[in-house]
Amino acid sequence: MDVSIIITAYNYAAYIEECIASCLFQNDSTWEHEVIVVDDGSTDETPHILENLNYPRLRKFRIENSGIEQASNFGFRKACGSYIVRVDADDRLLPDYLHHMQSNLTHDFGFLYSDYSVINADGEFVRAMFLPEFDTDEICSRGDFLATGTLYSAKTLEVFGYYSEEIKNCGLENYELILRLIGAGVIGKHISKRLFCYRRHSLNISVSKNEQIVRNGESLFKKMGLTAYATNEYHPYNPKGGTR
Repeated sequence: MDVSIIITAYNYAAYIEECIASCLFQNDSTWEHEVIVVDDGSTDETPHILENLNYPRLRKFRIENSGIEQASNFGFRKACGSYIVRVDADDRLLPDYLHHMQSNLTHDFGFLYSDYSVINADGEFVRAMFLPEFDTDEICSRGDFLATGTLYSAKTLEVFGYYSEEIKNCGLENYELILRLIGAGVIGKHISKRLFCYRRHSLNISVSKNEQIVRNGESLFKKMGLTAYATNEYHPYNPKGGTR
Protein backbone atom coordinates (compact mmCIF):
# COMPACT_ATOMS: atom_id res chain seq x y z
CA MET A 1 0.00 0.00 0.00
CA ASP A 2 1.44 3.36 -1.04
CA VAL A 3 -0.80 5.92 0.66
CA SER A 4 -3.29 5.90 3.51
CA ILE A 5 -5.72 8.83 3.63
CA ILE A 6 -7.10 9.32 7.13
CA ILE A 7 -10.43 11.14 7.46
CA THR A 8 -11.40 12.19 10.98
CA ALA A 9 -15.09 12.95 11.43
CA TYR A 10 -17.19 14.38 14.22
CA ASN A 11 -20.72 15.57 13.37
CA TYR A 12 -19.91 16.56 9.80
CA ALA A 13 -22.74 14.65 8.13
CA ALA A 14 -23.26 17.50 5.68
CA TYR A 15 -19.76 17.09 4.25
CA ILE A 16 -18.50 13.57 4.94
CA GLU A 17 -19.73 11.88 1.76
CA GLU A 18 -18.21 14.57 -0.46
CA CYS A 19 -14.94 14.33 1.43
CA ILE A 20 -14.74 10.54 1.11
CA ALA A 21 -15.49 10.67 -2.62
CA SER A 22 -12.74 13.23 -3.17
CA CYS A 23 -10.24 10.93 -1.45
CA LEU A 24 -11.34 7.72 -3.15
CA PHE A 25 -11.55 8.96 -6.72
CA GLN A 26 -8.14 10.29 -7.65
CA ASN A 27 -6.85 10.72 -11.21
CA ASP A 28 -3.60 9.86 -13.00
CA SER A 29 -1.77 8.24 -10.12
CA THR A 30 -0.28 4.77 -10.07
CA TRP A 31 -0.19 4.80 -6.29
CA GLU A 32 -2.33 2.24 -4.52
CA HIS A 33 -4.25 4.05 -1.79
CA GLU A 34 -6.76 3.37 0.94
CA VAL A 35 -9.17 5.67 2.74
CA ILE A 36 -9.65 5.21 6.48
CA VAL A 37 -12.54 7.02 8.17
CA VAL A 38 -12.48 7.40 11.93
CA ASP A 39 -15.87 8.48 13.28
CA ASP A 40 -15.05 10.14 16.59
CA GLY A 41 -18.36 9.32 18.28
CA SER A 42 -20.58 11.47 16.03
CA THR A 43 -24.13 12.06 17.27
CA ASP A 44 -25.58 13.29 13.96
CA GLU A 45 -26.25 11.27 10.78
CA THR A 46 -22.57 10.51 10.17
CA PRO A 47 -22.77 6.84 11.38
CA HIS A 48 -25.80 6.17 9.15
CA ILE A 49 -24.07 7.71 6.12
CA LEU A 50 -20.93 5.67 6.71
CA GLU A 51 -22.91 2.47 7.16
CA ASN A 52 -24.25 2.85 3.63
CA LEU A 53 -20.91 3.62 1.97
CA ASN A 54 -19.06 0.53 0.84
CA TYR A 55 -16.01 0.64 -1.41
CA PRO A 56 -13.11 -1.84 -1.62
CA ARG A 57 -10.55 0.81 -0.61
CA LEU A 58 -12.66 2.29 2.20
CA ARG A 59 -12.15 1.21 5.82
CA LYS A 60 -14.42 2.57 8.55
CA PHE A 61 -14.02 2.72 12.30
CA ARG A 62 -16.09 4.24 15.07
CA ILE A 63 -14.60 5.13 18.44
CA GLU A 64 -15.88 6.79 21.59
CA ASN A 65 -15.54 10.56 21.32
CA SER A 66 -11.92 11.28 22.16
CA GLY A 67 -10.96 14.44 20.28
CA ILE A 68 -9.17 15.09 17.01
CA GLU A 69 -5.75 14.07 18.32
CA GLN A 70 -6.69 10.60 19.55
CA ALA A 71 -9.00 9.97 16.59
CA SER A 72 -6.23 10.89 14.15
CA ASN A 73 -3.66 8.78 15.97
CA PHE A 74 -6.08 5.85 15.92
CA GLY A 75 -6.25 6.21 12.14
CA PHE A 76 -2.48 6.60 11.79
CA ARG A 77 -1.95 3.32 13.63
CA LYS A 78 -4.46 1.53 11.38
CA ALA A 79 -2.76 2.82 8.22
CA CYS A 80 -1.00 0.40 5.89
CA GLY A 81 0.50 2.99 3.54
CA SER A 82 4.10 4.06 3.19
CA TYR A 83 2.78 7.62 3.22
CA ILE A 84 -0.04 9.14 5.25
CA VAL A 85 -2.22 12.19 4.80
CA ARG A 86 -5.01 13.37 7.10
CA VAL A 87 -8.08 15.07 5.69
CA ASP A 88 -10.69 16.79 7.84
CA ALA A 89 -14.20 15.58 7.06
CA ASP A 90 -15.37 19.03 5.96
CA ASP A 91 -12.50 19.47 3.46
CA ARG A 92 -11.83 17.77 0.15
CA LEU A 93 -8.88 16.77 -2.00
CA LEU A 94 -8.75 17.80 -5.63
CA PRO A 95 -8.71 14.92 -8.16
CA ASP A 96 -5.00 15.35 -9.00
CA TYR A 97 -3.78 15.49 -5.41
CA LEU A 98 -2.10 12.08 -5.42
CA HIS A 99 -0.73 12.57 -8.93
CA HIS A 100 1.21 15.68 -7.93
CA MET A 101 2.30 14.26 -4.60
CA GLN A 102 3.67 11.19 -6.35
CA SER A 103 5.50 13.21 -9.02
CA ASN A 104 7.15 15.46 -6.41
CA LEU A 105 8.13 12.78 -3.94
CA THR A 106 11.77 12.07 -3.11
CA HIS A 107 13.40 10.58 -0.03
CA ASP A 108 14.90 13.98 0.81
CA PHE A 109 11.65 15.17 2.37
CA GLY A 110 9.76 14.06 5.47
CA PHE A 111 6.55 15.81 4.47
CA LEU A 112 4.99 17.52 1.45
CA TYR A 113 2.33 20.24 1.34
CA SER A 114 0.66 22.37 -1.30
CA ASP A 115 -1.26 25.53 -2.03
CA TYR A 116 -5.02 25.30 -1.59
CA SER A 117 -8.40 26.92 -2.16
CA VAL A 118 -10.55 28.30 0.64
CA ILE A 119 -14.26 27.48 0.28
CA ASN A 120 -17.27 28.43 2.38
CA ALA A 121 -19.89 26.26 4.07
CA ASP A 122 -21.72 25.83 0.76
CA GLY A 123 -18.59 24.79 -1.11
CA GLU A 124 -18.28 28.11 -2.94
CA PHE A 125 -14.81 29.40 -3.78
CA VAL A 126 -13.62 32.19 -1.46
CA ARG A 127 -9.97 32.68 -2.38
CA ALA A 128 -6.75 30.96 -3.37
CA MET A 129 -4.00 30.46 -0.81
CA PHE A 130 -0.44 30.41 -2.17
CA LEU A 131 2.23 29.36 0.30
CA PRO A 132 5.96 30.15 0.16
CA GLU A 133 8.73 27.65 -0.37
CA PHE A 134 9.77 25.65 2.68
CA ASP A 135 11.39 27.90 5.27
CA THR A 136 11.65 26.99 8.93
CA ASP A 137 11.60 30.60 10.14
CA GLU A 138 8.45 31.34 8.15
CA ILE A 139 6.69 28.23 9.45
CA CYS A 140 7.62 29.10 13.03
CA SER A 141 5.96 32.47 12.53
CA ARG A 142 2.90 31.18 10.65
CA GLY A 143 0.94 30.18 13.75
CA ASP A 144 -0.68 27.10 12.19
CA PHE A 145 -0.11 24.43 9.56
CA LEU A 146 -3.13 22.73 8.01
CA ALA A 147 -3.48 19.00 8.50
CA THR A 148 -5.54 18.48 5.36
CA GLY A 149 -3.21 17.98 2.43
CA THR A 150 0.03 17.45 4.38
CA LEU A 151 1.59 14.18 3.23
CA TYR A 152 3.96 12.46 5.67
CA SER A 153 6.31 9.57 5.34
CA ALA A 154 4.93 6.85 7.61
CA LYS A 155 8.48 6.14 8.77
CA THR A 156 8.89 9.77 9.78
CA LEU A 157 5.77 9.57 11.92
CA GLU A 158 6.91 6.30 13.47
CA VAL A 159 10.26 7.81 14.44
CA PHE A 160 9.03 11.17 15.75
CA GLY A 161 5.59 10.20 17.01
CA TYR A 162 2.06 11.18 16.08
CA TYR A 163 -0.08 14.00 17.42
CA SER A 164 0.36 15.08 21.01
CA GLU A 165 -2.67 14.08 23.07
CA GLU A 166 -1.84 16.40 25.95
CA ILE A 167 -4.74 18.78 25.13
CA LYS A 168 -7.99 17.54 23.59
CA ASN A 169 -9.00 19.46 20.45
CA CYS A 170 -6.13 21.91 20.94
CA GLY A 171 -6.55 23.31 17.42
CA LEU A 172 -2.81 23.16 16.73
CA GLU A 173 -2.19 19.41 16.66
CA ASN A 174 -0.70 19.37 13.16
CA TYR A 175 1.31 22.54 13.75
CA GLU A 176 2.85 21.07 16.90
CA LEU A 177 3.88 17.99 14.92
CA ILE A 178 5.39 20.08 12.13
CA LEU A 179 7.35 22.15 14.65
CA ARG A 180 8.73 19.00 16.23
CA LEU A 181 9.79 17.66 12.84
CA ILE A 182 11.54 20.79 11.63
CA GLY A 183 13.13 21.20 15.06
CA ALA A 184 14.69 17.77 14.51
CA GLY A 185 15.95 18.75 11.06
CA VAL A 186 13.22 17.14 8.97
CA ILE A 187 12.77 18.98 5.67
CA GLY A 188 9.42 19.64 4.01
CA LYS A 189 8.64 20.38 0.37
CA HIS A 190 6.12 22.88 -0.93
CA ILE A 191 4.21 22.05 -4.13
CA SER A 192 3.13 25.16 -6.01
CA LYS A 193 -0.30 23.88 -6.99
CA ARG A 194 -3.69 24.12 -5.32
CA LEU A 195 -4.42 20.49 -4.45
CA PHE A 196 -7.18 20.64 -1.84
CA CYS A 197 -10.07 22.74 -0.58
CA TYR A 198 -10.13 24.02 2.98
CA ARG A 199 -13.64 24.77 4.16
CA ARG A 200 -14.21 27.70 6.50
CA HIS A 201 -17.45 27.83 8.47
CA SER A 202 -18.80 28.61 11.92
CA LEU A 203 -18.20 25.09 13.25
CA ASN A 204 -14.45 25.14 12.61
CA ILE A 205 -12.52 24.71 15.85
CA SER A 206 -10.38 27.63 14.70
CA VAL A 207 -13.50 29.82 14.90
CA SER A 208 -15.26 28.42 17.95
CA LYS A 209 -12.11 28.16 20.11
CA ASN A 210 -9.98 30.99 18.73
CA GLU A 211 -8.95 32.52 22.07
CA GLN A 212 -8.13 29.12 23.56
CA ILE A 213 -6.07 28.21 20.49
CA VAL A 214 -3.99 31.36 20.92
CA ARG A 215 -3.35 30.41 24.56
CA ASN A 216 -2.44 26.90 23.43
CA GLY A 217 -0.02 28.40 20.92
CA GLU A 218 1.61 30.57 23.56
CA SER A 219 2.01 27.56 25.85
CA LEU A 220 3.37 25.44 22.99
CA PHE A 221 6.00 27.98 21.99
CA LYS A 222 7.11 28.45 25.59
CA LYS A 223 7.41 24.68 26.04
CA MET A 224 9.45 24.33 22.84
CA GLY A 225 11.71 27.27 23.65
CA LEU A 226 10.57 29.29 20.65
CA THR A 227 9.97 33.01 20.35
CA ALA A 228 6.54 34.51 21.07
CA TYR A 229 3.63 32.80 19.34
CA ALA A 230 2.29 34.89 16.46
CA THR A 231 0.63 34.52 13.07
CA ASN A 232 1.82 35.79 9.70
CA GLU A 233 0.18 36.35 6.31
CA TYR A 234 0.20 32.62 5.54
CA HIS A 235 -1.97 31.69 8.51
CA PRO A 236 -5.13 30.05 7.08
CA TYR A 237 -7.39 32.64 8.76
CA ASN A 238 -5.53 35.70 7.50
CA PRO A 239 -8.08 37.27 5.11
CA LYS A 240 -5.37 38.59 2.78
CA GLY A 241 -2.77 35.89 3.20
CA GLY A 242 -0.99 34.08 0.41
CA THR A 243 -2.24 36.25 -2.45
CA ARG A 244 -0.37 36.80 -5.70
